Amino acid sequence: MLEFRVATDPGSPDKPNEDAFAILPTLAVVADGATSPPHLGDGCLHGPAWYAQTLVGFVAAAHLSRPAAEPADLLAEAIERTTQAHSSTCDIAHPGSPSATVAMLTMSTDGTARWLVLGDCTFVANTGSDLLAVSDDRLSNTSHAERAAVKEPGAASDPAEYARRIDALVLAQRAHRNHRDGFWVASTDPQAGHQSLTGALADGRATGAQFALLTDGASRIVDLYGVHTWPTTLKVLDSTGPGELLRLLRETERGDHLANRFPRVKLRDDATALVSSWRNDA
Repeated sequence: MLEFRVATDPGSPDKPNEDAFAILPTLAVVADGATSPPHLGDGCLHGPAWYAQTLVGFVAAAHLSRPAAEPADLLAEAIERTTQAHSSTCDIAHPGSPSATVAMLTMSTDGTARWLVLGDCTFVANTGSDLLAVSDDRLSNTSHAERAAVKEPGAASDPAEYARRIDALVLAQRAHRNHRDGFWVASTDPQAGHQSLTGALADGRATGAQFALLTDGASRIVDLYGVHTWPTTLKVLDSTGPGELLRLLRETERGDHLANRFPRVKLRDDATALVSSWRNDA
């Protein structure tokens, strides 16, 4: 039996959750809509929450119509269809047009797991003999000065200055988005789907393989806060579930609400954790 569990939590109760996910018997996908300060504009009537939700819906639809297709092809099709869905109402040529990072898992009839990561979402797999954790770090290799300014200790203590630094970072990142020497995310160019990191893992049914998809708001419990390692994260996901992982995450953030101990771009981010496991006891 293939079991799925998921939890999602908005970074702020006053703003919509810009994460989205979809689950089918042979597909799991999470997407993290990219937040943009409203005054910078994005040319869109809908926003990043709509974009992420629409994108995962089209990924699911593409998988239903072509279950054997590679994840990169599914994502490319979903990007194209999402772009078409608002091309008549929005300025899709705007440099800040809504975008999302993505992690995806598909299962074939022989049990082969195919995975995809685009942007700073994370895919984790425990196959019994090995552990794999994949995230796309191309975004973090751009806009170094602007990112360092946002993460400077104490920066968040001055809200006006902090907001100015966030604006500078967003504008700098837009110049690198979906360029060969920059980073790739799902937005308006279907080619981004084929710029994803991808791979495949052999049938994990016999070993009780476990897979996790996390947006960067959830993965920071490992790669920023160090509360868990990936092996212990998978143990939490397996034993007490993704809701408990997000509870631990928020508890850590409350203890560092001005980002003095853990410098970061967002004080709190939308967080989604999805876990899929082969169960041999049913």
